[in-house]
Amino acid sequence: MRFIQTLSYRGADYLMKQKKENHEKRRVYYYGFQIVIGAIVKSILLILVALITQTIHTSITIVVMFSSLRMLAGGYHMDSYGKCIGVSVGLFIIAGTISRYTYSYWSIYAIVTFIIVTFITAVACIIKWAPSDNPNRPITDKKEFIKFKRLSLAYVLVWVIAVTIALYFNFNMYVIAACFGVLLEIFSITPIGYRFFDLIKNGFNKTVTQKAVH
Repeated sequence: MRFIQTLSYRGADYLMKQKKENHEKRRVYYYGFQIVIGAIVKSILLILVALITQTIHTSITIVVMFSSLRMLAGGYHMDSYGKCIGVSVGLFIIAGTISRYTYSYWSIYAIVTFIIVTFITAVACIIKWAPSDNPNRPITDKKEFIKFKRLSLAYVLVWVIAVTIALYFNFNMYVIAACFGVLLEIFSITPIGYRFFDLIKNGFNKTVTQKAVH
């Protein structure tokens, strides 16, 4: 979204001038403003759509699971905040809708199987591909790399204990949503996930180019 870039640039430029710093600092501020403003816009849009679809509880559960694991394991990054917001909100709402409106049809055995599959998939993918680099903050230190891999595995271990307890107390809808949140994040660090999101990104770019030509 262009207005996010505009606001971020103006904020970064103002901060640089106030502190009498160089253009390199402005680049750092610009990146920081983009993260903050983008997160605010994404949150507002997600909440609005979730309220309309009546999936606020499941959607927030998915976002919390996805975002908390993403801080450790990394994942795919779109080349613009507009694409990131559109794709992520779309996936969160779809998963939230499935969790909200189908959980009553899931048997206890189906949910337990879903938890086990999610856990095994997460562990295998983290061992193989996590942490996935953020292009703006690449991990170059091997110790840091190992640390985030271990933290990601520890997260998944805590997660499976937490969802098992939640299942015991019959919070089935939230358990299903929690599984979707982890799976979406794990998908974003896999080669298949990268190819999938590249297709979406290229589709967006092609559409914009065609509109510009016409």
